[in-house]
Order: sequence, then structure tokens, then C-alpha cells
Amino acid sequence: MDSKESAGIIAGQAAIIGVRMLDIAIQKGVAAGVQAADERMEANRQRERKGRYDRRLHNTRLLLKSYRALRHHALGAVATGSQANGARENAVDILDSLDDARIDDTLYIESIKRSRQRTQIILEHIDEMLRYWRIDCEQSGKEEAIRRYRIVMDTYIRDDPIPPEELAEREHIERRTVYKDIKAAMRPLSALIFGIDGIRQE
Repeated sequence: MDSKESAGIIAGQAAIIGVRMLDIAIQKGVAAGVQAADERMEANRQRERKGRYDRRLHNTRLLLKSYRALRHHALGAVATGSQANGARENAVDILDSLDDARIDDTLYIESIKRSRQRTQIILEHIDEMLRYWRIDCEQSGKEEAIRRYRIVMDTYIRDDPIPPEELAEREHIERRTVYKDIKAAMRPLSALIFGIDGIRQE
């Protein structure tokens, strides 16, 4: 074999090795790209879930803060013919339809108050979930859970709300504990009011 043939064979083998190396590099690049895309999509899903959970916590508190106004609206509103004869909506469907990060608090409550029927459905749903929560608190046997229930009811639900200072005195706790109890109560209430979307999934 002469040197030209050897050089040709070596060049051919180098070309084959180069193609194989290029194929391997492309495969590794594609795999890294796919993995990076998967990680980014998962991060976006996590961010979206957290945002949805945070909105649910916020909206739970907003619904409770607006409870008396909603009840007043439901009692004072006059049902129109289309509202009275229409198909009954589901509370969770109504709340889901309002799940938009761009809706501010006023619009959120006004959307619920749009019809007497919708307002009544939401109020019935909240009342039922508060009953479930009361039972859960009582069955837990934990004084802290039962106290949180009383504080939420006295702050948001009763016709004549009790100020935090009076609640703290009555419950023999500090005023800041009243606020901590309200904040802690939003998690189980959010899960009850909004269902699975009200539960933070780590």
C-alpha cells in the first residue's frame, strides 16, 4: 500500500469518526434541549399552580370579608325572569369562572353579585363549607382549631362582627394571634370552598 492509499484510508476513517462524533454531539444536544424544555415547562406549571393557589387563598378571604354584603345583596335583590327560570349553576363552576389573575377584588365580588341566584349559590356553598369546617374543628379536639372557627365566624359571618381587640380579650390571646388564627384558617377554608384547587401541592 502506498502513502496515497494510506492517506485516503486514514481520511476516510477520520471522516467516519467525525460523522459519528457529530451524530453523538447532536444526540446529546437534542437530549439536553429536551431536558431543558421539560424543566422549563415544569417550572412554569409550578409557578402557575402556586399563583392559582395564592389567588384561591386571597379569594377565600375576600369571600369571607364580603360575606355580609353578599348576604345583604341576596336578600335585597329582585330576581329577573331569566334568572329565576334559568338552570341552576354550581358554586365551584361560578368560582372557577372568576379565577383570573387580572380580575381585581371589586370586580370579583361584583361578578358574584351579578345575579341574585349566583349570589345565593355562593352563600349556600360558603355556609355548607363552614359547617363542614366546624365539624372538622370540633372533631379534631384541638382548642386552637375550635378557637380559629369562632374567630372567623365572629369576624366575618355574624351580623355584628366583633373587633379583634374584643376577640383577643374573650379568647385570652394577644391581638396578633387573632390575625394569625384568621390567616391559618384560610388554608382549610380555601380547600373546602375551592376543592382540590384550594390545596397547595408541593
